[in-house]
Amino acid sequence: MTTIFLLAGLSERMGKNKLLLPYNGKYLFESTLLSALTFSDRIIAVLGYEEEQIRKALASYRDVEIRVNSDYEKGQKSSTLVGLEGVWDDVAILPGDLPLLKDDDWTIGLRYLSLCLPSRPEYESIPGNPVFVPRRMKKGLEMSSKPFKEYLNDEGICLYPASIGCIYDIDTPERYQNLLNNDTTIPDA
Repeated sequence: MTTIFLLAGLSERMGKNKLLLPYNGKYLFESTLLSALTFSDRIIAVLGYEEEQIRKALASYRDVEIRVNSDYEKGQKSSTLVGLEGVWDDVAILPGDLPLLKDDDWTIGLRYLSLCLPSRPEYESIPGNPVFVPRRMKKGLEMSSKPFKEYLNDEGICLYPASIGCIYDIDTPERYQNLLNNDTTIPDA
């Protein structure tokens, strides 16, 4: 399975690049990356905003392939499409700001993937990440004019209960401060 690791966003609500914020002695995105490396055969990191800084931060991860989305301002779908180019196996789509992902957030999705079913974790009825897409659906995903979420819902995506880590993205200064304080409540969700 290939993970499309999305590191291209503008971090507008944070006010600065959230992926480069310090967390547990590393950059914030590294916790998410280490989780993905445990379960993925291949990682494709898609960069855009502050590409050079992210590229430098990724330098020690030799097995991570880097692609650049020159249209990153168009959002996650454009970055995902860049990541999907030339990928022929099953994929997981994963934003870089989920430092609290747990192994079970991955393993159940991988079971669905082995049955050729699209899936994603959820926490308290909130859909989370990673999103698992079987190779049989890749072409449809690429060709669809619909948002990915809508396309996958139409195709019958399977949702499974997971940890708060699947939805605990770090989009605001308040959420980041909560993370540093080990407060995983979701007041701004």
